[in-house]
Amino acid sequence: MLLFIFKFLLTNLIFSSIVCSLLIKFNHEKRYFTPELFLYSLGLGPAFTTLILYHAFLFFPGHSNIFYLALISIIYLTMAGVGFNSAGVLCNEIITGFKTKLQVWRESRYKRFELILLSLLIGVPLALYLYLYFAKFLPQPLTGHDVLIYGTAGKILFGAKSLTPIWVADFAESGFIYKILHAPSFSLLRTWEELINGLFSVKSDLYFKSISAYYGLLIIGVQFYVVSKKDKWLAVAAMAALLSGFAFFLIFFTRHIDSYRIFFIGVSWICLMRSLMWEDRLSFVMLGVFSGFSAFSHRIGLVFALINVLAFLIMMKNTLWARMWHGAVIVLCILACGGDHYVFDLIWGQGGWLKLK
Repeated sequence: MLLFIFKFLLTNLIFSSIVCSLLIKFNHEKRYFTPELFLYSLGLGPAFTTLILYHAFLFFPGHSNIFYLALISIIYLTMAGVGFNSAGVLCNEIITGFKTKLQVWRESRYKRFELILLSLLIGVPLALYLYLYFAKFLPQPLTGHDVLIYGTAGKILFGAKSLTPIWVADFAESGFIYKILHAPSFSLLRTWEELINGLFSVKSDLYFKSISAYYGLLIIGVQFYVVSKKDKWLAVAAMAALLSGFAFFLIFFTRHIDSYRIFFIGVSWICLMRSLMWEDRLSFVMLGVFSGFSAFSHRIGLVFALINVLAFLIMMKNTLWARMWHGAVIVLCILACGGDHYVFDLIWGQGGWLKLK
């Protein structure tokens, strides 16, 4: 469990915070509140780690575990150095927000009661769920199509230290004959866990098993934040409505890729709307980033990424030149954040994303 906590904090919190610090640097127009960027970025740490792994296996195949761990560490340390000042902005705004809430708590009895009620409505169910999840559901073995197929592919990629298993239909070295036609990001989360396991000489799959529930919570968090900009009690009602759907509720108890890919699609739609409303640089970048990771997580995500670009080009109220220029920036971000996987697969691999079966 301690190793799981280490993986979770490193990948989901520290790496995500580093990515967030870079997004803050693009927030010149101050359209986005820093806590909002941090919320969105909490899903980027794991995804960006798989992006590094993918290109590491592509350009530097066949090396040791230490090599890939060192490479990832160097990249994140470099990013942390670039975004160091922005990290200070993030910490300051979080502390300032906490002090503001505390001041309101002290000065207004009504606000105090409202905050307590809101905290109970959100905190009690969340605490109960987390207790049940860690005590009962997380320790259960991997079951279900998605995690077994993607997880097996991730272990094979770990063993091969290359993308050959993706590009060869029957990977004879492992005896694995299933054709890996899926986008690699989710599988590479398992590969990432195996790299850390190898560092400590242990066997564990707790981190990979936690992904579905983690991104399910992020979806709720994003929904709550966006709706709360209109009304916080409406946000509570929206959260209850989302959780009342049995299919979404199952995200927290069954393991699959759905919450992972849906998170990126959902945030990309928010960024699409912001891009059309504000036409600011950060919205363009984030639209490309989240669309790219949507494509990197699932083939359906590629379809949505293309739809996002098409919708942007059609609906943006600007000159044709401006639309084409900004659209090119978005496409480049999509390619940089995993969309290039489909190009490499088409050239060197199976071209599996073009196949219907």
